[in-house]
Amino acid sequence: MATTTTPVGFAAEDISTETTAAKPGFFARFFQRLIEARIARAEAEVKPYLARLSDDRLKDLGFTGGDIEKLREKHYVQAVYWS
Repeated sequence: MATTTTPVGFAAEDISTETTAAKPGFFARFFQRLIEARIARAEAEVKPYLARLSDDRLKDLGFTGGDIEKLREKHYVQAVYWS
């Protein structure tokens, strides 16, 4: 009686244990975009108000000199035309 064996072709070490992270679902992406849009809208309304405040008041609120410069250089101050 003759017996032949054939190798299976892989070992337990060859099996990949890497898993890929699941993508967020439709509703998670939807609500994330909704939150981002609301934050952008809030910043668009708040920055012109902040730009009109004095430097001393902005420093009292915790803004640094660099933050104040960025706020001013982005032209968030609305032009006022006097006739």
